[in-house]
Amino acid sequence: MELLQLKYFLILCESQHVSKTAEKLNISQPSLSSTIKKLEKELGVPLFVRKGRNLELSPYGQVYREYAREVFLALENGRRRINLIRDEDEKKINLGILSPYVWNDTFRSFRERYPEIKINQFSFEGFKFLSAILDGEIDMYVGGVNNIYNEKIEYETLYDDEMAILMHKSHPFADRGKISLRECRDEKFINLDSSTNLQKFISIMYEDARFDPNVVMICDYTLRDQMVIENYGISVTTKLSAMQCKSDKVTYAVITEPSQRRKLGIAWKKNAVFTKSMQLFYDFAKEYYEDLKV
Repeated sequence: MELLQLKYFLILCESQHVSKTAEKLNISQPSLSSTIKKLEKELGVPLFVRKGRNLELSPYGQVYREYAREVFLALENGRRRINLIRDEDEKKINLGILSPYVWNDTFRSFRERYPEIKINQFSFEGFKFLSAILDGEIDMYVGGVNNIYNEKIEYETLYDDEMAILMHKSHPFADRGKISLRECRDEKFINLDSSTNLQKFISIMYEDARFDPNVVMICDYTLRDQMVIENYGISVTTKLSAMQCKSDKVTYAVITEPSQRRKLGIAWKKNAVFTKSMQLFYDFAKEYYEDLKV
């Protein structure tokens, strides 16, 4: 049994189509079929059954796929450990992030403590960061973890962030420390793009508050804050994000109803071996957000 056989088998599991798999691997269809048949002969069982023009995993194939995946995961972990031995002090970490604005202070504080470690930031829309973690494009993801439902991803919640209304200080609600979202139903809203995880979370809050907001502008984090500063409208955001807006022209009120909280956390591939830099960042992030709770 060879690793090449396992590699071809796993790729064929994904496409379930011989010609497409052969094209992806840049080999001939007979060569691919021969490799799979050789593997089946060694195992003594069929791994696939034909269904029309496509293939489906047999019950044996479904079981074998999990073990084949574990082989490559073990090899990847072995590679990481070798890299750790070869270069004990890795000096970089690749982080996936959805809202850099919220994490700026965290990154700044981390760099102050560990100036030798370089943080490479990669931005993603929606849940594309999940595949980036699984494919090894990023080491970790930092951001909202409310809706991570993937058994191959591990995560830890660092902070339960309250939701808030960001507004100009001249707004009638400016002196309110707390407010219900429904009280704001007649206001002009500035939203983030609907593809962002935070805006999806906020849209659920609108539904729970039983109103459709009058959205006057859709923009990114930086422009959103500027529009609030210019008093074009109000914006629903997290309390931490509201606190990041340093202008003395704005203030915020914590939303009491609906009472959802945005869970901020850190996520990584299940069973991944942490590099030294990953471990340092993980420990630092836990400490940083623990201090915010005080």
